[in-house]
Amino acid sequence: MKTMKNFLLVLSTGYIFVYFSEHLFWARVRPDDSLLSWLGTWAAYSLLAYVFLGLVTFFRVKNIWPLFLVGAAFGWLAEGVVVQTTYEMLPLSISFTGLAWHALLTVWVGWYAVRKALLFSSTWSLIKLAGAIGVAYGLWAIFWWGEADGGVASIPEFASFTFLTSLLVILAYWLAVWSSSEPFVLNRRTLLGVATLFVLYLVFIVIPAAPLAALILPVLLGLVYWGLRRNRLDEVEGSLMEDLRGQASPWKYISLLTLPLTASGVYSLATTLHLQWHTGWVLYAITTPLGFFLFGVSLHKVLRMKKISSG
Repeated sequence: MKTMKNFLLVLSTGYIFVYFSEHLFWARVRPDDSLLSWLGTWAAYSLLAYVFLGLVTFFRVKNIWPLFLVGAAFGWLAEGVVVQTTYEMLPLSISFTGLAWHALLTVWVGWYAVRKALLFSSTWSLIKLAGAIGVAYGLWAIFWWGEADGGVASIPEFASFTFLTSLLVILAYWLAVWSSSEPFVLNRRTLLGVATLFVLYLVFIVIPAAPLAALILPVLLGLVYWGLRRNRLDEVEGSLMEDLRGQASPWKYISLLTLPLTASGVYSLATTLHLQWHTGWVLYAITTPLGFFLFGVSLHKVLRMKKISSG
């Protein structure tokens, strides 16, 4: 049972990552999307989820600051190894999307804030959080109308996509909560296998395509390791994996439908009014420097905490 629950926790976390990192980002079904490609994306994010959950557990991550560092590792592995966008527009691409989207939105909001609200906040608080995400999602989606690789999804197309993916992520949240009742245990063979896959992909695929990866990625991940190692030395046993345990009522999960409802409402209004707002560039301008800032603050927080406790 423990092995099965750990496996399901990885898969459900992987889909939560897919939802916030991919479905919300692209906000539509693209021409080259297929069931097979979606399953492949889910598999890749599930491997990243295993690494993410392992880092949270091993380095005793208990608050948002070391969690942001783990989110940075997840973001840079996704954007610096699985795909190579980290090296496309340096130095800004170091933040967007590894920090500005993955660490900030996928991890802080999608993995932490929503799950914490599910377990410990009132239903009304969860509705407000889901509604705020939905509004931001709907506004972000209209950004693609003006992009060369974008397109205008009709209101029914957007609503269908949004509700389907949201129903799946609600199921993923339920599964993550249920499977978290068993402690997450890192399996050495599995960890070695996942690490080997990433290293081989980095050496034979990433570095030939983006030679700067050989220099930049070790520095970025080294900074993350520096901060997380200091955090582990300072913290006692335990992590957010234990803190984010509990049960949520069925109404809590149903209330998450506020997200696709508000997103579809905003998108429908924008379509009706023919709004041509460059919402994506606004988000980029805000979150790119914010990603750098939060990474610096996170490092400062964990290092300062260690210094105080040592003094």
